[in-house]
Amino acid sequence: MPRSAPNAEENHRTKGLVRLTMACNERCPFCNVPAEDYPTRPTPEAELLAEVDRFVAAGDRTLTISGGEPTLLRKRLLSLVREARARGIDFVELQTNAVLITPGYAAALAEAGVTSAFVSLLSHVPEHHDALAGLQGAFPRCVAGIDALLAVGVRVALNPVSARVTQDLIADYVDFVAARLPGVDSISLSAVQPHGRGVANADALLPDYAALGPAIRDARQRAAAHDITLVNPYCGLPLCAGWHDDMDRSVEAVEALARAAGARGLDNRGNKAHGPACATCAVRTRCGGAWHAYWRLRGGSGLAPPLTLGEPWGAPGPAETVVSAPAGPDASTWAALADADTPTVWLRVSQLRLSELERLLQSGATDLALDWAPPDRETLKAARKLIRLQARRDPQATLRITAGIPAGPALLDQVRLATGLGIVRVRLLGAAPALAERLGRALPGVDLRATRPPAG
Repeated sequence: MPRSAPNAEENHRTKGLVRLTMACNERCPFCNVPAEDYPTRPTPEAELLAEVDRFVAAGDRTLTISGGEPTLLRKRLLSLVREARARGIDFVELQTNAVLITPGYAAALAEAGVTSAFVSLLSHVPEHHDALAGLQGAFPRCVAGIDALLAVGVRVALNPVSARVTQDLIADYVDFVAARLPGVDSISLSAVQPHGRGVANADALLPDYAALGPAIRDARQRAAAHDITLVNPYCGLPLCAGWHDDMDRSVEAVEALARAAGARGLDNRGNKAHGPACATCAVRTRCGGAWHAYWRLRGGSGLAPPLTLGEPWGAPGPAETVVSAPAGPDASTWAALADADTPTVWLRVSQLRLSELERLLQSGATDLALDWAPPDRETLKAARKLIRLQARRDPQATLRITAGIPAGPALLDQVRLATGLGIVRVRLLGAAPALAERLGRALPGVDLRATRPPAG
């Protein structure tokens, strides 16, 4: 079967979503919008059409119709699709489990104007799919529904939701799709969230990110061989779980790049957070971290920096830019910070000015390297205020501060001065590693290491 032509908007930021109904014919044990948490009546038609009009006015090109399961309301679904297309929506995406889609109904959907479908084929193993769908016999009906949609030219993307039972089978899923559903060229690799029904079933269902990382990398290799696009959606995984070297396919990373200059990091702290494992990650500004409940339930298991933060005095890493301003930031400094396109952007200075702190926090810098000269009085005041301001910021957007202190007779006093301000990352420039280890033992909670700057 040939793959359908591209007939869906690729930019997720121009998609509007409506839920036709919250009722569902499946009972997924991981559902994060379970029917029991919502009113049983369908969304009134007038309300749906008013929402469609708002999307059109906002410039949205795709309407995503979801649920619950929208195909439960067969006639209303067709009517909504027709109205959306008549109002100027270019693409209509249907989110569905596909078990109710027959060849005849697929044809009706295509005629009404459905251009793509996002189908929850949860596993290529029938018993796993049925267990995760909460519906016996769902697997063959889902596959038949996908066949019917493809046959009428509707583009199909699949949404397996990795659970503990399927976390090692993702690559095999990709092989199955290539062999059995060759018309499908896109798979969105979600994972069970600790939300909704998933909270009650977390112990049994929540996957381990340590296992998912290698599984994702294997799946990406097989997908490339099959010419299938894999996507890491918002409800997918942190970058360190198999995605850091393919950020163009990670929705959060793409979203982070789309933000205005100076707005590093992601504004999703209501759902996700960075934890201790993220503190030295060089790509943290392109990643929202993990669900709050994953930190709570699993302690961040499997999360570790895929690229560890380098040293602006020694060897910055491949994901880092260093902008130096020995005489203090000027117009060219601020422009260079705003233009930098790496996940980590260092500003290296020897002085801080109180008047520049707000601009610094909006500059695009993700990390501050403070050359400890020792600092003058205003620099000390500015560093203290900056740390105080940082205490009110979310960890996802915090400007990390590292003090670089040259080896010398006053080294210990300067380390105490820096850490007394609240600076918890200190590099001893030109010092012996043994000295750094000894001081580190005396200063628990401080990331203290020896760094040898390059000669000259």
